[in-house]
Amino acid sequence: MIFLLVFFCTSVGAQINTFRSAVIVRHNSTQIECLAKYPAISNSKVIKYKIDNNSKTQKMKSSDIKTVRYFHKGDKIVEKEFLPYISTFDMTKNKQNHFDPLWMDVLVRGRMTLYVTEEIFKSSRGQRQSTTYHYYCKRENEEFASKIAYVSYRNSFLVNRIEADEYFSDASDISEKIENRAEGYSAKDIIAIVEEYNSKNK
Repeated sequence: MIFLLVFFCTSVGAQINTFRSAVIVRHNSTQIECLAKYPAISNSKVIKYKIDNNSKTQKMKSSDIKTVRYFHKGDKIVEKEFLPYISTFDMTKNKQNHFDPLWMDVLVRGRMTLYVTEEIFKSSRGQRQSTTYHYYCKRENEEFASKIAYVSYRNSFLVNRIEADEYFSDASDISEKIENRAEGYSAKDIIAIVEEYNSKNK
């Protein structure tokens, strides 16, 4: 699953300037069917869109948007949300300091929703050196997403870590397996972990 994610995120990243079929949902639940671009950067303050190919490009504030669903070929849908988040350090210290919102891709939606952002490091010559995926979780009753894990590919070498196993403390069996580094409970398994959590907390 994670290797498919890497390929897909890389592919869509290369098409960031493309207008594609989308639905923008505002916080008041009104929707706009349109053609929209991906956010230019992860903390982009606006989304560019147009009603159709013959319309002028417009801008909508990211803060006014609840979610954007982009429709790709082959029935692929990429859903993005603009969310503030709590760092791993602040979460472990039970602090509520939060960072400004980022555009995050929705990977799993449920009682606990899983998000991801992509960070690419390149050399001075523009060659890709590493790609890191940062994972965030947010329960339905939480105001902010919490950064809990990362998976990094550095020169084909995989580095991954769950940084906040205590986030799953209300599912003690899952938290214990993460803490004990049980097989299937590392950061690269985060999608399956969140799906398991949701199946036990319907």
